[in-house]
Amino acid sequence: MTQVKLYGYATSPFVRKTGCFLYYKNIAFTHIPVDPTNPDATIGFTGQTQVPVLEIDGDWRLESSAHAHWLDELFPEKPLCPPEHHAKIEEIDRWISDSFLLSIFRYPIDGEDNLQFKHSGWRLAALLSAHTPLSEAARHHWPDALRRAPFIQAMAEQMDLTESIPDMQMRLTRELVAHLGDGPFLAGLEEPTMLDLAVFPQLVWGYMFGLAETLNAAAHPAIKAWLQHVAEHLPDNPTLVADEMMVNSLQSGLQ
Repeated sequence: MTQVKLYGYATSPFVRKTGCFLYYKNIAFTHIPVDPTNPDATIGFTGQTQVPVLEIDGDWRLESSAHAHWLDELFPEKPLCPPEHHAKIEEIDRWISDSFLLSIFRYPIDGEDNLQFKHSGWRLAALLSAHTPLSEAARHHWPDALRRAPFIQAMAEQMDLTESIPDMQMRLTRELVAHLGDGPFLAGLEEPTMLDLAVFPQLVWGYMFGLAETLNAAAHPAIKAWLQHVAEHLPDNPTLVADEMMVNSLQSGLQ
């Protein structure tokens, strides 16, 4: 029997992305949480600290988009990147990697250093700690530690920090709707691909796990319809965060 392991933090957008690839393809896998304060304990065999790490029968790969292509090679049913749509998928996947996913890291870079920001950081620490218990001191200082994290600073170097966060949000919404085309799925396709499974968990997980009071993405009719279509192909909890940490069901946000 094939053994599939996914190593990573449940709070990482790239780990959530690979997790949804596996869920969509109905591949049984084990999620192995990585302690961000001691990654060598779980992914030391890779010689680095990058997540996600996908391991299949002892072979392992990095990079979430590369995982989609590897999974299609080994498990061709329900392709994540159908060959006939490869060029279009690659084009939109670059937008997802270079713009959409990158934007997630904008908030700790220059979000307001206020109580709301700290509450979000503390909530992230609690979600991490549900899998790999963090010390009380680590949880308390998590918002500040997140700002200073090397990978966050590396992300900052790839962003246009002159664009305000509200302008960034509006731009990404317009671009997402444009990439939907006539739908029902991204690139105007009739079935989900790696594109939908990369974006979907990022839009829903904050609402589901107490980082947002409303599912903001569902305020746009076209995006709400798309969220509903994608949700039909994934489990009720399409993230890797423990069920007991859930605050809101996905369905409640899509009503």
